[in-house]
Amino acid sequence: MGVFATVVTAVSSIFVSTVGSQRKNVNQQEVLENARYVLETISRSIRQSTITQPAGDATQSTLQLSHPVKGIVVYQLDNNQIKESLQGNPAVALSSTGVVITRLDFIVAGNSAPPSDNNQPRVTIVISLRNTEVKAGTESLINLQTTATPRNLQIQL
Repeated sequence: MGVFATVVTAVSSIFVSTVGSQRKNVNQQEVLENARYVLETISRSIRQSTITQPAGDATQSTLQLSHPVKGIVVYQLDNNQIKESLQGNPAVALSSTGVVITRLDFIVAGNSAPPSDNNQPRVTIVISLRNTEVKAGTESLINLQTTATPRNLQIQL
């Protein structure tokens, strides 16, 4: 009887540990998918656009672009969601409600007018996000950073 109780306890412990690991992995996968989608969407817009705001080198939580098809595009952090606004229309969330965005910074360099450093403008996007379901041991906090440049050459030679 004692051996049976020990085996059942060990198997139960392994099962609970496996379920907890699976929850954490699913949460982390959801956060990574959201981060990947948001970063790729914003990077694609930057590559196809001209940076209009901020006008100089700056770090802000809002980025405004002049897109050749979409017109004026604004990306910003609003209510723990990354939102995209097109042509002044109401903003649409790019990130899922399953994640909380805790930080969004756009670090713009080389965007002075006229270009004085002869470098192509570039935007570094810094993002921190976590899952909304915060249970003991299942929180997934991720910090990511990427840099994108407009494809149109914007320097004067």
